[in-house]
Amino acid sequence: MARCTNKVSFHVESGYGFRKVEVQCGRTNPWGNRTICEECENNAQEMKSIRQHEKNIAADNASLRSAGWGEM
Repeated sequence: MARCTNKVSFHVESGYGFRKVEVQCGRTNPWGNRTICEECENNAQEMKSIRQHEKNIAADNASLRSAGWGEM
């Protein structure tokens, strides 16, 4: 499956105002969460894949924490 190249716009605080930040779908947004574009969000198969990947990440991090390594 090809990687999504759509970008999502965020407005983040900058001084006394805001600035626009564009993030590619699948990457980390300015608040530390996964960015998901509207097209992928409306694709049931893609969202199923993303949710499974998030579960795998959580399981890996739990395993690493229990071994004393912390998260990666």
